[in-house]
Amino acid sequence: MHRILIGYRLLLLSLVLATGSLLTVLFQRGTMPPQGIQSLITRWWHRSITKSLGIPVRVYGTPRKEATLFVSNHVSSFDIAALGSVLPVHFLSKAEVQHWPILGWLATRAGTLYIHRGGREAAVNANNAMAEALSKNHNVMLFPEGTTTDGNVRRFHSRLMQSAVDSGVYIQPVAIRYPDPGGSKAHPYVHYVDGMSFMDLSKRILTAKNLEVEIYFLDAISAKDKSRDELARYAENEVRNKLESLYKNQGLGTRD
Repeated sequence: MHRILIGYRLLLLSLVLATGSLLTVLFQRGTMPPQGIQSLITRWWHRSITKSLGIPVRVYGTPRKEATLFVSNHVSSFDIAALGSVLPVHFLSKAEVQHWPILGWLATRAGTLYIHRGGREAAVNANNAMAEALSKNHNVMLFPEGTTTDGNVRRFHSRLMQSAVDSGVYIQPVAIRYPDPGGSKAHPYVHYVDGMSFMDLSKRILTAKNLEVEIYFLDAISAKDKSRDELARYAENEVRNKLESLYKNQGLGTRD
């Protein structure tokens, strides 16, 4: 019975991807406005992915309605579907995603911004793209740890916070977690492994028991008159403190 359910959900996920591709063709886009049919289609697509995989998304707190740089910890590739299901937002992703079959094309049409691996010039280009989106009243989502983690918050890099300073918007920290009944800080089935495709991760997620995602929108602050380092430290501390309080209630230590 369990195998039948997994097969059914994989079929449903394939239909969601096919439908998303069709809607993308019909409503060609390269940006994500904060409102409108294009944004609704993208949110529907993300929400359909979470539902087809059978993962409840529980939201705590309220995301800002004005243009905002959202700053989140990063646990899994699934973070994008979970966060994209609750608010219209541009994600910043590594440039390699742009060339992934089907998903890369969909991500680009959904307004994903890309950063190439490299030094200062790559960061400047990414900051400019983010600042342009924010100045047009669009939201941007940044994962400043630069990689996925096991639930322990890593240092938030400040370089890409410059976009909030340049555009004068608010930043809002976001804490995301996947509670693990087994006692880890993140459910082991959501972790990305090098070389794993989206469908491989989906199959892995489908075999997990009691998997859900919690999203916490924390207190926002204005980037006006603040340095990017101040913004990074504020966001990191807010996310770290929130998660560690949740871990403490779960009976886990603050560090592994």
